[in-house]
Amino acid sequence: MTAIRSLITPTGALRRRLDQSTIYDWAMRCPLIVYSSFILFRDVSGFCHQAAQDPLLFSHFDVNIALAFLARISQWMFVVLLSIQPLFRLRAIAKSDAILPRFGALAAVSVPLLFMLLERAPPSVAFNLLAVIISLLANVMALVTASFLGRSLSVMPEARRLVQSGPYGAVRHPLYFCELIGTAAVFLQYRSWPATALLLLAILLLVRRAGWEEAVLARTFPEFAAYRARTSFLVPADPLRFFASFLTQRVARRRLAFVVVIMIAVLTPIVALPWKLFV
Repeated sequence: MTAIRSLITPTGALRRRLDQSTIYDWAMRCPLIVYSSFILFRDVSGFCHQAAQDPLLFSHFDVNIALAFLARISQWMFVVLLSIQPLFRLRAIAKSDAILPRFGALAAVSVPLLFMLLERAPPSVAFNLLAVIISLLANVMALVTASFLGRSLSVMPEARRLVQSGPYGAVRHPLYFCELIGTAAVFLQYRSWPATALLLLAILLLVRRAGWEEAVLARTFPEFAAYRARTSFLVPADPLRFFASFLTQRVARRRLAFVVVIMIAVLTPIVALPWKLFV
């Protein structure tokens, strides 16, 4: 037993030193970025190849084609949003010591990207329209929510600072709630049994990820207990009031307007490009 302890103790000390190193901090940001970039590149290149093989795809403007294209773009934006989160975070002041929460957190972020490996459902005006509306709503709310979180964004169960303003005044994990809505919008583009399994797995992992994160926050911030008592966990207690808060709260409204302007500026040339190329 003593021999075993002597082997484990240096390993534990080494892991703690590694956790606090700058190299390790940046190394943990890279896998998700590389993985999501590969998935995104694969889907974008596949779409471009399809367009090149069928030049008439955009030659006849059609509502169904337009909505399918917008739905695909909204999915790409959702992937980009997930992948850039780790780049701007602060160094953690506390982390989960267990291995399972770390792998579980990575899985929670990675699973929604697997939708792009599935075969899409046949085009549907109703489903594509719904997917576009929900996805754009989720992306806008996620960006506004992330602006309140700032550089406290995290993939692993870690603590940087306890944010209680903006959407975090009503829900402890509003960004995860937005991710959940965005994942549901992606599901609408596939509508198959494998996609249903991925959606359920994504929900399960997201809930577990939030629970693991709360364990670290509760251990780090004494005020977290009072914050938890007055807020809901993942889904807002009053969803309509939560959505309305993005318009009624002055700071959130300003940030919402800024995000919408930026998204319009980004989407306009992307949407116009296919018709300029193929019409």
